[in-house]
Amino acid sequence: MPAAAQPGCAPTGEAVLTALNALRSQPRSCGERVWPAAAALRISPLLADTARRQALDLAARDRVDHQGGGSLRTRLREAGYVMRVAGENLAGGPETLDEALAQWLASPVHCENLMLADFQDVGLACVDGPGRWQRYWVLQLAAPVK
Repeated sequence: MPAAAQPGCAPTGEAVLTALNALRSQPRSCGERVWPAAAALRISPLLADTARRQALDLAARDRVDHQGGGSLRTRLREAGYVMRVAGENLAGGPETLDEALAQWLASPVHCENLMLADFQDVGLACVDGPGRWQRYWVLQLAAPVK
């Protein structure tokens, strides 16, 4: 069975924004560093599409790494998003957005991506696949060149 985006795999854009902006609204410890509250994000359909393509690639390769499809900068540029700064969080296995967020918050580097005040736009995708992880999550955060 090829990997495919599943309607129930990821929450709607509004649910994503609610969850992400709620966690960004409070100071947070990421490892040994405390990050201040950060401004709310906005959904970017372009980032959501590039995240979906990356999640499909992860599922097809049964891997959770940043290697496939070129660098994040390259993937965003090819999609038409001219970024000033960008970050990407990946997860394999979580069943829900809450589980994926908990996994990312437990990792200092991924937590820092969630809390970086420079980010303005967000796109999230989750796809089901036949591999060992079963579910592949990609969160892309970025800010465009002004």
